[in-house]
Amino acid sequence: MTITVLGGACMTENDSVGEFLLGLTFQPPVENPQETWPCFYPDGWAYLIFPLNFPGFDIGEGDDQILQTGDTVTFNLLETPWAGSGTANCWIEIFQDAAYFEECVVTAVTQINDNQEFGDDNLFNSWITWSLNGACDPPPPPIVMGCIDWFAYNYNEAATEDDGSCIYQGCLDSVAINYCPECTVLGPCEYYPEAGENCNDPLIFCPNTFTPNNDGSNDYWKPVTTSACWWKWECRVYNRWGTLVWISYDPDDKWLGNRLAAFVPDGVYIWTIKATTFNSTKAVEINGTVTVFR
Repeated sequence: MTITVLGGACMTENDSVGEFLLGLTFQPPVENPQETWPCFYPDGWAYLIFPLNFPGFDIGEGDDQILQTGDTVTFNLLETPWAGSGTANCWIEIFQDAAYFEECVVTAVTQINDNQEFGDDNLFNSWITWSLNGACDPPPPPIVMGCIDWFAYNYNEAATEDDGSCIYQGCLDSVAINYCPECTVLGPCEYYPEAGENCNDPLIFCPNTFTPNNDGSNDYWKPVTTSACWWKWECRVYNRWGTLVWISYDPDDKWLGNRLAAFVPDGVYIWTIKATTFNSTKAVEINGTVTVFR
């Protein structure tokens, strides 16, 4: 059996020379297990104490002689039956007898010099289920610390508990309208229109035809407007069957009459625009058609 330290550490060498308390039980519980195995207690658990830094134990604590996250303690019940406070042989009998039980064998571990009572808040993170006939339900997921906020720059999809390490991406320029004081990773910034630009009532004009034939004349389609006046912009183009062929969030973008790197067929296409000005005094939602022909 190998025990791996996760999410914690002993603080001194003396802490590392302690004892591991292993607990064994069944799910669902076996009735009166102490009548068959003397190492069971009335609470339905069999306990097994293993001291550290004793012969027969491979303690992978590294050069610092202190158990840290990632270190391991490895031992073999068959090779060290003298240890375990005299209950190792009882555990061996339980594993041999219960191999094909309808009940699932459950093993849990804690270090008793850190926790005087069996069981703690993270018991299920040290919970091992074992069966040779499929009697066990899937074990509970491990506790993985990390950033669990989907909107964070360093979101960790494997994390189950937040550790306060989330980093956010956004505009770091304090004069921008979307300045993000809590962000630490540079993202795009948005600014108010320059002085002199009339954004009280910006107009939008959309041509109704263009000829994308690469002859240098009328080869693209784009709405004509004062692009700096728009805070939010979404322009979509659909074919006659309602399939989206182009979308843009920038009023300066140009549609070249293409979809998925290929030119669309000649014909009539429907465009829609949803946009809001910076001062939010004007919000538009308009649509129309544009004809493509070569």
